[in-house]
Amino acid sequence: MKPDAIFDCNPSLAGMASITENLSFTCEGVTHPLTLITPNRDEQASACFPLVVFLQGSGWTSPNRYYQLPQLCRYAQRGLAIASITHRNAQEGHPFPAYLKDAKAAIRFLRSRADEFHLDPDRVAFFGTSSGGNTALLVGLSGDDPRYRTPDYAGHSDSVQAVVDCFGPTDMLDYEGNKLTHLLDAEGGLNLQALAQHSAGDEGGFLDTLLGLFGDNSPLEVLRAMSPVYAVKAGGTYPPFMLLQGDADDIVPLSQTLKMHEKLQSSGAQSTYVLVSGGVHEGNFWSQELHDTIFNFLNKSLRG
Repeated sequence: MKPDAIFDCNPSLAGMASITENLSFTCEGVTHPLTLITPNRDEQASACFPLVVFLQGSGWTSPNRYYQLPQLCRYAQRGLAIASITHRNAQEGHPFPAYLKDAKAAIRFLRSRADEFHLDPDRVAFFGTSSGGNTALLVGLSGDDPRYRTPDYAGHSDSVQAVVDCFGPTDMLDYEGNKLTHLLDAEGGLNLQALAQHSAGDEGGFLDTLLGLFGDNSPLEVLRAMSPVYAVKAGGTYPPFMLLQGDADDIVPLSQTLKMHEKLQSSGAQSTYVLVSGGVHEGNFWSQELHDTIFNFLNKSLRG
């Protein structure tokens, strides 16, 4: 019988990908789940895949590692391995820098298993949204910084070769349009009156996160340490950055991305700024064209 169509087979498994669940990494005694998507390959192939570590925004609480997974699968089908990670919840007694330490431990864990999953440990990027974007920027600016290093997966680096930040907060001390700085008194401590007013308003849920991020530490010091814009040093050696935000974002002011882009450029770092016209915080921000732009940046940065 004559077939209606005939196709050649795909011996290299090009365009195919697999998801590996039941993976986890540990940081300071806390275990976190991790989802890994890797391109399929011919078992005879020797090439390893560049890796992109992805962190979904959560307001520094509990990231949903599945939120962008359908879109991220396309990155893997085009040759990049993707690891979607989580971190400790600031509202559950884990102040800054717990979330940053967790992100860095995830990078070291993946490098420690690079041979098993056919990952290239020398080509790693970090991609995050919202609070995950804040984390991505801090990761890119603090490679192997001993302040954020834990004993987990010792002997492996947590530096990265590229960073993608989508609408992440960059300056927690000067957060335009938000009451954040009103919580501090002249000495940088908590203003109890402003705190009570803040707690009674619509932003009370975020207040719990802020208090969790502060812990027993100085609020002023924490806010500064959480702000990537203050971590940029003139003449520093940094990976290339791509910063993306919508001009209709009513959660993170657009000025946060603009000042970060300007600070990176003035320091001599490579920074690409992408504006999404009419884009809000998540939702209509995303398009296939935007994902293609991010993929092309990552692919070029990691593959050269």
